[in-house]
Amino acid sequence: TGISRLAVSYYYKDALHVGPAEMSIIGSVAILPWVVKPLYGFISDGFPLFGYKRRSYLILSGITGTLSWLGLAGLATCTQTGACQPDSLT
Repeated sequence: TGISRLAVSYYYKDALHVGPAEMSIIGSVAILPWVVKPLYGFISDGFPLFGYKRRSYLILSGITGTLSWLGLAGLATCTQTGACQPDSLT
């Protein structure tokens, strides 16, 4: 979160030209999972998956997060953002 947040904020600002208002909206949406975290705890305690209360939910969340990051990486291309070449070469 720390290192990736810095890289993502520069990507938004420099490559995608996202303004401060849009960055604030994106940040608010990104925090939503932390807001509903207590609900996740109640669900995992009340409805165990495959006989485990938390382990299966952690594995499922890790796979979902990895697929999400890979999906985001697949959406961005060099022609969309111009981020594949340094500014001095363009």
